[in-house]
Amino acid sequence: MRITRIRKIINLPATVRNRILFLLVGVQLIVLASCSNGEVYFRYHHIDRGMWYHDSVLTFTLDSINFNPDVRNDFSIELTTSDIYPYKDIWFQVEHNLNDTVYSCDTLHTRLADDYGKWLGSGTGGLHQVSLPFKSAIDLDTSRTYVLKVSHLMKDDPLYGVEKAGVKVMGNL
Repeated sequence: MRITRIRKIINLPATVRNRILFLLVGVQLIVLASCSNGEVYFRYHHIDRGMWYHDSVLTFTLDSINFNPDVRNDFSIELTTSDIYPYKDIWFQVEHNLNDTVYSCDTLHTRLADDYGKWLGSGTGGLHQVSLPFKSAIDLDTSRTYVLKVSHLMKDDPLYGVEKAGVKVMGNL
């Protein structure tokens, strides 16, 4: 029965068939565009061989032309670690120019595992991802370029087990 329906579509005149295909492609594009859930920016930096050195500053440059000036934005730091990460927490330093043209520096701390060694966040196969809220309800000007510089403040150099770190920006109406 299904083959009969496909044959009926194939045997339609070219204009009708093209309209049906155009409609199907349009619906697929709308579905794909709606899957972003308000995500405006999302970038990861892969950390080579899982060894994050003190002097390895991860720089994220946000082109503000992609932002809607009428929407406030929420920022989060995304971190993926492996099973060989030796601690249950991590300390970050984030330099940014979100509030002004002058850079400011914030120190962030988050737990990656509970007191019993169970990893927090999500992940499978030896990788664990944690999302750390950073700034909320930030107005961004479309005429500026924003920069976030992320580095770790842990005593180890290199810090083993950190696979990638990133920044996610979500639009918040």
